[in-house]
Amino acid sequence: MSDYYDLPFNGLLDWNNFSVILKEKDVPNLERIVKGIPEEKYKKMHQNLLQVSKHFKWNSPPVKYDLFHMVMYELWLRHNTNKYDLFQIVDMD
Repeated sequence: MSDYYDLPFNGLLDWNNFSVILKEKDVPNLERIVKGIPEEKYKKMHQNLLQVSKHFKWNSPPVKYDLFHMVMYELWLRHNTNKYDLFQIVDMD
């Protein structure tokens, strides 16, 4: 519940499939909003949440697709994106 929050792994996970995203002004209406979700959609969101929950679990040692791997992948994406962006900036000059 925030107007200015970047969700983790936003480029990798579709948060709308397993969460309710609200702006701060909508907090007073939270109960109405949650109760307004059709039961079938709610069940599907819950199933999706169970599937993505492994991506938020920290294991020691790391397990494939757990939080450690998600963070490493996100860092790899940002590293490559930043290199590409820097290359584009240099090319434009």
